[in-house]
Amino acid sequence: MDGTRRTSSRRDFLKLAGASSMAALLAACGGSTPAATPTAPAAGGGSGAPAGDTTATLTIFDFGGDADKKIYADAHARFKQKFPNVTIADNFTPVTTWSEYSNKITTQMAGGQSPDIINIAIEGARLLVKKGLLQPLDEFSANDPSAKELADDVDPALLAPFKIDGKTWYMPHSWNNMVMYYNTKIFKDAGIDPPKPDWTWDDFLGIAKKLTTGSGADQVYGFGVPNFNFGLQPWMLTNGTSQLNADWTESNLNDPKVIEAMTFVHDLVNVHKVAPAVEGANNDQLFAAGKLAMSGWGHWPIQGFLTNNFRDFDVQYWPRKETQTHIFGVGGWGISKDSKNAPLAWELIKELTSKTTLQASADAGVAIPARRSIAASAGFLKFPPNSKIYYDTLKDTKPVASPANFNEVETIFMRHMGEIMSGAATPEAGMKAAHEELATAMAKLKAG
Repeated sequence: MDGTRRTSSRRDFLKLAGASSMAALLAACGGSTPAATPTAPAAGGGSGAPAGDTTATLTIFDFGGDADKKIYADAHARFKQKFPNVTIADNFTPVTTWSEYSNKITTQMAGGQSPDIINIAIEGARLLVKKGLLQPLDEFSANDPSAKELADDVDPALLAPFKIDGKTWYMPHSWNNMVMYYNTKIFKDAGIDPPKPDWTWDDFLGIAKKLTTGSGADQVYGFGVPNFNFGLQPWMLTNGTSQLNADWTESNLNDPKVIEAMTFVHDLVNVHKVAPAVEGANNDQLFAAGKLAMSGWGHWPIQGFLTNNFRDFDVQYWPRKETQTHIFGVGGWGISKDSKNAPLAWELIKELTSKTTLQASADAGVAIPARRSIAASAGFLKFPPNSKIYYDTLKDTKPVASPANFNEVETIFMRHMGEIMSGAATPEAGMKAAHEELATAMAKLKAG
């Protein structure tokens, strides 16, 4: 199975709430916008900011759900208080996979339709940089106090992935990780204490076995495997390994630790029988229905759970084997290289990453805010009870491996994982075959 079929993953990276969140997304961005025409003193906060009565149109290539649309619209309204003659066309594009989303924007820009601002996740960041579709943000941020204020309020781990070849290409706004969700009612009814922060794979498996009960319509499983690329990475990281080498240039799927981690995942379903078969399983629904005692997500399902009056859950760090390293992905705003309104675009990005905007996202229960101060706010921490761990995972974390050919990395890995989980290949044979295929793809990428 590849990323196109999963039901709850980072395709929903800033998402949202329930089935309606991605429902009526707008069409992709239009063409390049006319040049700005400054005629009055600057209204922005940075060096060389456009004049307040500048007339222009800014187009945005964007993603998100209904909550995001409202939050961004409010940010645009605040921006227009400074620049009342600027029109903003915020064009939302559905996200099936990040690979597809990234390919849409690169295809559109290759056809001469370049937006001014691009909202993208880390999975597509290097592809756009490699294709030369962005302009670096350093010249805007260098003398702008707002940029320093943002950087000081964001964990360095979230800034690092957007610094490529010594230049900064995106400003982070929100992010997601993978933590363990557990059904508090199931645990309490079974007389089992909540998972401890330093729990291990063995602790996890022991709990999953105890909480796998019943049969047929009464079947409850101890765990639901998050069977998508981002969701499987924690098992590798907590075993001290990853898909690719440190600089994302070579496959690492033949590492015995990778094979051990994927064997552990395979055995949850096929040996220990503590998890349902991954094919066709909807972990969101099963968890909310009390059919799963545990599963893994980032922050993205919370809004949907609360909307459907499901509150019997809390979160904990991922169980460790060798380490307790977590995975993260981050979203950011970039400026197209063809934008004729780059200074204006920068001013809008500042509003979109402001405390006011990110607080609204936190209050709405969208993704984890990039700003540390907002992640510590009452609005973000209101539910679930242990919400502080989301930002705290950055103490030991790694970004999802996202080279310029991320689409190949994800597709190859998930196709072979599908064969492993279905029993068509053993974990060892499946990962070795995946390694051979991915090694060829990575060599092709290095060759240019």
